[in-house]
Amino acid sequence: MMQTPFKRTSFLALLGLGLLTLACQITPIPSGRVDAARETGARAEATLETPTGIRGAAASAETHATLAAMQVLEEGGNAVDAAITLGFALAVTYPNAGNLGGGGFFLYRAPDGADWYLDFREVAPVAATREMYLGPDGEPDKAASTRGWKAAGVPGTVFGMWEAHQRWGKLPWERLVEPAAELAEYGFAISAAEAAALNRLRSSFGEDPRAAQVFVRADGRDWAEGDLLVQTQLASTLHAIALQGEEAFRTGPIVQATVAASKEGGGILLPEDFAEYEPLIRPVHRIAWRGLEVLTVTPPSSGSLFLAQMLPVLEEFPLATWGFRDPRTVQLIGEAEALAFRDRNRWLGDPASMERPWEDLIDPRYLRRRAVAELDPERYTPPPATAPQAPAESTETTHYSVVDAEGGAVAVTTTLNSSYGAKVMAPGGFLMNNEMDDFAAMPGRANQYGLVQSEANAVVARRRPLSSMSPVIVVRNGEVDAVLGSPGGPTILTTVLQVLLHRYVFEMAPEDAVAAPRFHRQDRPPVLRYEAGRLGRTTLQALQALGQPVRENAPIGDVNAIFRDGAEWAAVADPRRGGMGQVSVEGAIR
Repeated sequence: MMQTPFKRTSFLALLGLGLLTLACQITPIPSGRVDAARETGARAEATLETPTGIRGAAASAETHATLAAMQVLEEGGNAVDAAITLGFALAVTYPNAGNLGGGGFFLYRAPDGADWYLDFREVAPVAATREMYLGPDGEPDKAASTRGWKAAGVPGTVFGMWEAHQRWGKLPWERLVEPAAELAEYGFAISAAEAAALNRLRSSFGEDPRAAQVFVRADGRDWAEGDLLVQTQLASTLHAIALQGEEAFRTGPIVQATVAASKEGGGILLPEDFAEYEPLIRPVHRIAWRGLEVLTVTPPSSGSLFLAQMLPVLEEFPLATWGFRDPRTVQLIGEAEALAFRDRNRWLGDPASMERPWEDLIDPRYLRRRAVAELDPERYTPPPATAPQAPAESTETTHYSVVDAEGGAVAVTTTLNSSYGAKVMAPGGFLMNNEMDDFAAMPGRANQYGLVQSEANAVVARRRPLSSMSPVIVVRNGEVDAVLGSPGGPTILTTVLQVLLHRYVFEMAPEDAVAAPRFHRQDRPPVLRYEAGRLGRTTLQALQALGQPVRENAPIGDVNAIFRDGAEWAAVADPRRGGMGQVSVEGAIR
């Protein structure tokens, strides 16, 4: 279906104007950049001015997607409408993580103060079996759970977006999907980062004919910034979704072709996997903290457990007095992170199968005992078992944030799991996830991120795997004060935590709270990973003197956040990777 000239003209006109608004574009921090803030100070350096406004705002990892969302807000759509448009646009313009073939979590604060959590996480296919990722020797076969059709879970994104629209949307569904279809059909100029990623994975895409047709240049040359990426098959799929809604992914040609491709590629997807998939409304968890209400998502996300443990425990210590890069602050946060990861890995999974209520693990008495008995800012505590090697920082997953003029707010984190998922493309032009690797192929063994998990996250048909995705909305005096989240595998948890601490404990400005240095520690491996050149020599020497293993890391996380800053919204895209935050001021986007 071709769009009407009005739709096409209005969107492309906005896109052209928006791309000229350079003040809203955030540039990445170069690898190894030394932050200019004092080692123990409470303020980090921001790279560029952050856009502010009063009517609404959106922040995401990709410029075209942010602009599409802002146009929806300008046309009277609410935060849910804009989030749906943004999500579909990312499936086109940010294919390493934006998706139709993945899943995620949708957190919504309605203008009337109601809070909603929609789980559209991928599901293990009905044909999944406990030992399907073990090789002939009985050991986990990492390739089987990370590459190819066998690694794919049942995607939930289309069903999740449809459910959100049916419950809370305002504008017509077709209006929300068509900008993505247009971007796929007519193409868009890719960024330098996208070009580099496509070139790096050329050999991987070359193993799948459909992916190669889209992501490998026919003339054999490398991709370059500004090249036009056209995705004809994906455009057709998006047009079908615009016309048919979720039914396009329930039955019919798209599902039939996907199932056939899965079978041909050694996968296990069946028609009933798509026909029976259901997005779920789950409880929102509310954390009372420093006069605020922190809203986050419950299992299969581990964000609620992590934040509900970390925030109260850290209140027992004078972090603001010490400073955000004081060795005591860093060591204490690292030790507390390790303990929270220990509980996460032991107990959490699909809530339908967990042996212990996760709420037991956030009982105030339990947390106080832990703070007193197990945490010391001047002590390193090794984990109780031998650890695997520290994993590399993952770049998959993406987060976007939206607020509207009526006080509604949406935080969405969505993923294909690994960058570009399983590296296989469905006939409909969308990449498939490799979410099955988030299950424990053999409980007690590490997955690709070094996480060692329990029986609660074993492979079982129709089960949803445990996730680190943690969209967050912060409420102050009944009004939204912040909307944020990040990609990064297990570093999502520590990234979101540290941005909250930067903003509300160390009282940083919005752009500084996102730009400030980050570090990560989990239970196993016990290495404290820090962004290269950004923690400070004195701090590192003090940590090493305690026996704490440390290791330089690439930039951690990619926060796309919106903060209330006085009477205005501040939209902040993380300078680590380059995204776009935009706001609306009296009907004008800037």
